[in-house]
Amino acid sequence: MKIRNLTLALLAATAPFATTAMAQEAAAGAAATATATPTVGATVYDTAGAEVGTIKSVTAPNFVIDTGKNMATLALTALGTGPKGPVLGMTKVELDAAAEKAAGAAQAELASAIVADAPVHASDKATVLGKISEVSETDFVLDTGTAKVKLPRTSVAKAETGLYIGMSAEQFADATKSAAAPAPSK
Repeated sequence: MKIRNLTLALLAATAPFATTAMAQEAAAGAAATATATPTVGATVYDTAGAEVGTIKSVTAPNFVIDTGKNMATLALTALGTGPKGPVLGMTKVELDAAAEKAAGAAQAELASAIVADAPVHASDKATVLGKISEVSETDFVLDTGTAKVKLPRTSVAKAETGLYIGMSAEQFADATKSAAAPAPSK
């Protein structure tokens, strides 16, 4: 079987797996006073009143904070209230360090999961698209049973069920069809 490189559409659909760090454990242990419901755009402060970052989104039970250097997803229970607004029991430096440590651990866990014979699922995290047949430093080959498709390592993420891509089974099938289609004659 010939290995097919997928179209830009597949890469664009699977690329958004830059991991957002989970620094909840560190923040939960250092939570400020009472829990507050933050608003998007609000500035979060540490217990000394220094800025930690800005709230980018809130989806209970978590929120995403941007420190300017990192984005971290934290539990809403890690927030308290203070005279200036939402308070986090960590400084910006501490949160950045925790986010970078969590991101490094997540990357290492993902890298160790990209191995031969590992199944790769669709975005529903249940439908198996195929198994990895070859692995290199920058990409891997997914054997679907009917075709072999080369994908960059950055196109997958890891869930409890294993590796998955950011496309439904139908989207993946369409993308692989278009990649296999002959170029129009001139």
